[in-house]
Amino acid sequence: MKFTVLVISYNSKLSQLYLTLQSVLWQRFDDFELVIADDGSSENHFAELEKFFQKNQFTHYKLIANHENRGTVQNILSGLRHTEGKYVKLISAGDALYDENTLQKIWDFMEKEQCEGCFGLLQGYQWEEEKRIRKVGYFHPLDIKAYRSRDHRRIVKNLVLYSDNVCGAAICYKTGFALEYMERIQAQVLYEEDIFQVLAAVEGRELRLFDAYMIWYEIGTGMSTKKNSGFETRMRRDEESFYKELYRQYGEHPNVKKRFRLMKFYKIHNLYLRTFFRFFANPDSLRYVLVSMVQRKRGAHKQKTDTAGFLEQEDFLEKL
Repeated sequence: MKFTVLVISYNSKLSQLYLTLQSVLWQRFDDFELVIADDGSSENHFAELEKFFQKNQFTHYKLIANHENRGTVQNILSGLRHTEGKYVKLISAGDALYDENTLQKIWDFMEKEQCEGCFGLLQGYQWEEEKRIRKVGYFHPLDIKAYRSRDHRRIVKNLVLYSDNVCGAAICYKTGFALEYMERIQAQVLYEEDIFQVLAAVEGRELRLFDAYMIWYEIGTGMSTKKNSGFETRMRRDEESFYKELYRQYGEHPNVKKRFRLMKFYKIHNLYLRTFFRFFANPDSLRYVLVSMVQRKRGAHKQKTDTAGFLEQEDFLEKL
């Protein structure tokens, strides 16, 4: 297989799974498999999904059921260990590939660039009513111009000191690359799987920017975008554990050393106090914030050409 689309699910609604899977099956690219990894849900909907695939005459799929909830990283690993594609695109139930040419365009880009990983732009969305969506801006990484200019030094600084991670929903990897780093962080990280890009960047490996929309990203329902979900506390534990290990391995790296010195400020729960003390301890962070604000104001995270995607197409929505 050229591509594996790895669908990550935990207590997902069947409607969310259908949306995601339909966006994959509608791809014009024809050399891919689907792997669905469920993290011990009370209902994984696998019986319904079997019927869905039969109805759509699609046979290149695998259903991986984890019998207990083990966290996002372990769930991804369970799927990665069953993949056959050269590249893997992780996607969560409720998100959707942007349009019918997305896999083909990613394949062409990664083959041309010969990169280990790339990420695209995200179009956030929310459901307004049945089969109608509202577009929502989503701005990660905040300093996207660092990737456009391929300024690796600036990217590493942004990642280590300001946690300016690329959203995992927008990333595509070489399968071996993803498997290597997921296995390396599994002892420290349960949920924040995309934090491995920090380790990879410190080690000189990079994500290339595929400068077009890659995905429709559902805002406000998943653990990472749903307010008051309790997920923020878990993420903080992951980050603290990860950066302690990063310091153990790369304590002489100037940005890693500085991050470790500032760790006490990252633990402050109040956002305003946390921001104030971090500015006070690291005045250079003000430059990063101002640069990011200007980019957001100027629409740097939007696709230059206005191409309609799946969730703007009536025929796609009517099939859900």
